[in-house]
Amino acid sequence: MKTRRANQAVLGIDLGGTFIKAGLVTEDGQIVVKGQWPTLAEQKRREVVLSQMKTAVNHLLEQKPGLKLLGIGIGTPGLVDNQGKVYEAPNLPGWDNLPLRQIFEKTYHVPVVVENDVNSITWGEYLFGAGRGSRTMICITLGTGLGGGVVVKGQLLRGAVFSAAELGHVTIDYRGPVCNCGNIGCIEKLVSRDAIIERAVKAIQSGRTTSLVQLSGGDISQITPKMISQAAHQGDELSLEIWEEVGRCLGFFFVGMVNIFNPDRVVIGGGIAKAGNLLFQPIRTIVKRHAMKKLSAKLKIVRSGLKDNTGIISAAALIFQSRISLSKYHQTS
Repeated sequence: MKTRRANQAVLGIDLGGTFIKAGLVTEDGQIVVKGQWPTLAEQKRREVVLSQMKTAVNHLLEQKPGLKLLGIGIGTPGLVDNQGKVYEAPNLPGWDNLPLRQIFEKTYHVPVVVENDVNSITWGEYLFGAGRGSRTMICITLGTGLGGGVVVKGQLLRGAVFSAAELGHVTIDYRGPVCNCGNIGCIEKLVSRDAIIERAVKAIQSGRTTSLVQLSGGDISQITPKMISQAAHQGDELSLEIWEEVGRCLGFFFVGMVNIFNPDRVVIGGGIAKAGNLLFQPIRTIVKRHAMKKLSAKLKIVRSGLKDNTGIISAAALIFQSRISLSKYHQTS
């Protein structure tokens, strides 16, 4: 067991289109100090966003003047190559072909690792969260979309152009709706926040009786997954059917993932996962029934473990994955 060193930490940055969340994190995954800043992406200048990120870093370092900075991990939306360059990020204007790692290493003179945000979360869950102790792990986040990452034998799966794994854009229904990515019947299009709400709205418009009408104050355009969970816990038939259907879709998706990767752990996070057993029970049932028995024998399907600090801790975990890169910067203890 490694001894925790209180005088050194990694700085984790969770970069979003709306907010920058950042914190100093020790090697056992504990946050020393953290904060949140507006991204200011709406100003459509990447220099503004970069300036805000540096403001966040400087502020946190000023809070702990005696602390040794081991490195900076950055989880960012978009596609990232193995040199830490962001080469596509639709929600951050001007972010294409941005040498993000180079910029921060030049400024702070410490190792910097840049990774796609969901790959970052996957690694954080593997190292510090619900994936701890697993060998091969699949992680997804469910919310506005479905993001995913895979760890195989202790390494993030990155693929030929370092952009694996876009699990949300795996087709599970070749006759399904067209996804925003241009593909047909993607799992994301069937289980995302909007897809769940759309199921409820269409059912109500077709004449189904449900307590969701009352819960939404009579305005069904205001229905949320949280309301659907609440109604389901109260026995609302439509809401129970919706979670059963969403869980079945995810279950069959994971059947494919289990048969391909043979994971011992599946970790599910994001806002939609707060539905709990309403969602997890049908997933587990379908996987148990349809996945190859040998490949699913040791599988556990669990809720994410890092909760509210997922992005910060996961970004810091990017540095902790490689002790070799730290050695050339920190020769003394």
